Amino acid sequence: MQLFLDIGNTALKWRWRHGEISLHGGCAHHRDWTKQLVALGAALPGVPAVVTVASVAGREADEYLRLALREAFGSAPRFYYSPSADAGVRNAYVQPERLGVDRWLAMVEAWHRSGASIIIDCGSALTLDLVGADGVHAGGYIVPGLRMLENSLVAGTGSISLDHAGERVMGAGKSTAACVQNGVLRMSVSFITDAVVALQNSVQDTCSIFITGGDANTLLPFLDFAVILSPDLVLDGLERVCAQNQ
Repeated sequence: MQLFLDIGNTALKWRWRHGEISLHGGCAHHRDWTKQLVALGAALPGVPAVVTVASVAGREADEYLRLALREAFGSAPRFYYSPSADAGVRNAYVQPERLGVDRWLAMVEAWHRSGASIIIDCGSALTLDLVGADGVHAGGYIVPGLRMLENSLVAGTGSISLDHAGERVMGAGKSTAACVQNGVLRMSVSFITDAVVALQNSVQDTCSIFITGGDANTLLPFLDFAVILSPDLVLDGLERVCAQNQ
């Protein structure tokens, strides 16, 4: 029995695997690891023999998580960080471990599915990465995600509130909250579209485009090009590299 954990900046996703049987779930996290892992343990049908973690919470937080996982499940977890190369993909970073492991694993999985790929990850940060047909990471972009952009406006001004903003649309807002929400949406969609074109033009390969992350469903309806929605791209990549490295 194996447990795979994808720890983002604000969310925890998990997959429990026993042969062909798989269970999965997720929740927001507040780094109260003991409480979160007690709840997770109660949701599992058995105690995992192996726990593998992909985390972007930071090394200090990872040490707390390591202790909490050992206490919860009785064995030391394995943490996977971005390497210089693995599973046929090569990292563009000079310091490979500084590439977010979520971005890395999403690239590995996308490349194994489709070869040359662009990956859009819509989490706390909005990231885009390109991996070529040869498996070489060609670089990417990082900007604030939807909620980070909205929160920065709220935090940086004295009068903006996002209460009662309504449905997200691309049109001009008719309240301050709607103006912020719609403006942030239009900014993000415009950035994604422009970045995808730039990345496509930087290689000769025909690229598949994947989208993942907590805000993927929010942004997807406003993108006017073909995109493959893959909510579990990071966990799929983590399970893939673990299987190949056994």
